[in-house]
Amino acid sequence: MNLKQFYKRGLDSAKEGNYEAAIDDFDRVLQVNPADATAYNNRGLVYYYMKDYQKAMADLSQALDINPNLFEAYLNRGNAWRHLGEHEKAIDDLNCALASKPDSDAIYNNRGLVLANLGLYEEAIEDYNRALSLNSHNYKTYYNRGRAYYLLGEKEVATENFNETLRLNPRYIKAYINRGLSYHQLGDNTQAIADYNTALGLDPQNVYAYYNRGCVRYKLKQMQLAIEDFDKAVELDPNHVKAYLNRGLALYKLGDVTAANKDFYLGMCINAEAYLYYKAQRCTPDINSYFKEAPQVKLNNAVEYYNTTLYTMSTSLSSPALNSNWNQEDLDSRDSIICEGEFIND
Repeated sequence: MNLKQFYKRGLDSAKEGNYEAAIDDFDRVLQVNPADATAYNNRGLVYYYMKDYQKAMADLSQALDINPNLFEAYLNRGNAWRHLGEHEKAIDDLNCALASKPDSDAIYNNRGLVLANLGLYEEAIEDYNRALSLNSHNYKTYYNRGRAYYLLGEKEVATENFNETLRLNPRYIKAYINRGLSYHQLGDNTQAIADYNTALGLDPQNVYAYYNRGCVRYKLKQMQLAIEDFDKAVELDPNHVKAYLNRGLALYKLGDVTAANKDFYLGMCINAEAYLYYKAQRCTPDINSYFKEAPQVKLNNAVEYYNTTLYTMSTSLSSPALNSNWNQEDLDSRDSIICEGEFIND
């Protein structure tokens, strides 16, 4: 094979997701021609896809040292900076890319992502608008603009953008999840559940869809159905603290106080800070000091901790004992804080 064939095979492997093979082929090209800026850019992009942002940064910087006018390298390095949390550096690189390629919708879209990460949602929307004026068929730009509108509190406009995303790509699961949450917050629970059902039809292992649907069912007082969804959420993600807390709330509402208390304790074992924040389990004698020493246990040992530790701190797990620490105002407040769906902000 000659260099051109290695180069082509590397690009094909990258498109197929065979990243190690792609890197091997670009390595061969660079061994023969170490001044090939495009090869450095492409290998850097492969490292970016592999989420190895430091190696991506090294290759993309090398590409720009060789060819300072390679706008693709500025674009790719800007994206790598964004993932590393270096937002100002990301914007600098994306501005350089725009100077060379002012008609690139991808650059405007990606600069919008950086601005959104900085909380500058209105400026991000301006960039998404520019991107869509250049390319009105990019479903991800509509999705990104929808996220920005959602975070600005404009749920109706967010929903319109998610609608357009799904018109262009009916299989984009994240748009169903976020549109479902928008519908729920707008009071359309029927459409919210329909979106989560569609998402699960596309991906039966989607933890967001189960958790969010469980939250809607809880609000509809369909406690047993909500518990089934939270069961699936913790099966898929055993560290999903809010699923444990919400399942505990649903169990409490059904009168199963012992099971509810166990779920609250499991949430504490996974994340003591979340336990303190939500104050989901209030039977401990001194919550402010105890949470700092909360045991971080594996779930398969949690029952043992529950039986040996929690009983020593609370003489009774009966309903009166729990109610003495957890009044109706607490429950109402906790419902609004905990039992809310997850927004996918990526």
